[in-house]
Amino acid sequence: MTLLTSCFHEDKLPVLSRFINEEGRQVIYKIDHLNFTDQNNQTFNETHVDNSVYIANFFFTRCPSICPKMKSGLINIAKDFEKDHDFKIVSISIDPKYDTVEILNKYGRTTGIDSRKWVFVTGNENNLSNAANLFRTSFSEKENTIDFYHSSFVALVDKQKHIRGFYDLLEPTSVNQLKRDIRILLK
Repeated sequence: MTLLTSCFHEDKLPVLSRFINEEGRQVIYKIDHLNFTDQNNQTFNETHVDNSVYIANFFFTRCPSICPKMKSGLINIAKDFEKDHDFKIVSISIDPKYDTVEILNKYGRTTGIDSRKWVFVTGNENNLSNAANLFRTSFSEKENTIDFYHSSFVALVDKQKHIRGFYDLLEPTSVNQLKRDIRILLK
């Protein structure tokens, strides 16, 4: 799988949520059909991000490797945009067996960010797989361990629910570009 990062410095960002259908036509799709439960044990679906710019990432609370660094980066981004009510973060747990609503609630509180700004969600394996496909990513459980293979990239989604870029939270230049692109989409 190839991940593209946004390198546009103009007011127009590319739409990356597209594919070629059976007839050979390019189709632009929306991020919808989300069906999760959030850290407050409430249903979470695409209506919760209506008219919002948001970033989505896949993580799990017991992650010993990249997730702590990603969490730190997301906290900084959330603080930078805390006054922008049209901006949100959606973190999708890929470990539904362990990451219960209670675990996600506790984890969410450690960020210090309001749960209306940053939501942590979980779902069944089918919903997680569908979401990974929508966000053009994948994950898999490592054998004989509590770890998963997953990406450090986040997806930036506009108010029309189109993916506008992918950004590596472990790379400072990518994070800076993400912040610039969020500002463009919030205009």
